[in-house]
Amino acid sequence: MTMIEIARFADVYEAEIAASRLRSDGYDPVLGGAEHVKANPLVLQALGGVNLSVPNDQAAAARTLLERLRGGAERIEDADPVSANPVRKAGPLALLAAIGLGFLVGS
Repeated sequence: MTMIEIARFADVYEAEIAASRLRSDGYDPVLGGAEHVKANPLVLQALGGVNLSVPNDQAAAARTLLERLRGGAERIEDADPVSANPVRKAGPLALLAAIGLGFLVGS
């Protein structure tokens, strides 16, 4: 079985996520250099990144899937986005109570 490199990653954990996704879809990915980089992150540059390979007969379909995922094909939208102007729940009374409590505890 001939393995074909379909992607190269500058982040070992991104490579692990991609390999896990491919594995969940029935592909047989192999990461090259991942364990070396986890043991010594400085080797990442020397290795040229972490490579992701799959068997020759799976290469085209796996490459297409990765391209779709990188393009945001399955992005999950946040159901409760963070507001740019948060609502303050504690008012001036809470601040005064905290200061008063600080004086009582400190004395």
